[in-house]
Amino acid sequence: MTTTIVVHLPAHRATALKLQPQEPDAAAAYDQNIGGYIQFLKHEAQRAGHALIADQQDFGPVFSIDESSHANKLAAHTWLESQPDIWNWMPSASLR
Repeated sequence: MTTTIVVHLPAHRATALKLQPQEPDAAAAYDQNIGGYIQFLKHEAQRAGHALIADQQDFGPVFSIDESSHANKLAAHTWLESQPDIWNWMPSASLR
């Protein structure tokens, strides 16, 4: 069984924007790039043996991991934490 990582987009957006409070164009940059970023994560997750989906759950954590095995859940969490955040992933690595 594949471990499924679920990115909760409203919480992800709120958290990501908190990392760029000084950038007036952060929200627009996030909105323009989130689709590509999620596709990147899906591809990388698949290569690592995980599945990644996104939803519109508007409460709780940035992500959740659907896995009953503690070891598999930890492995998925460790993998996710090793990935670049959206700001470091963006092709320009800049909001300008």
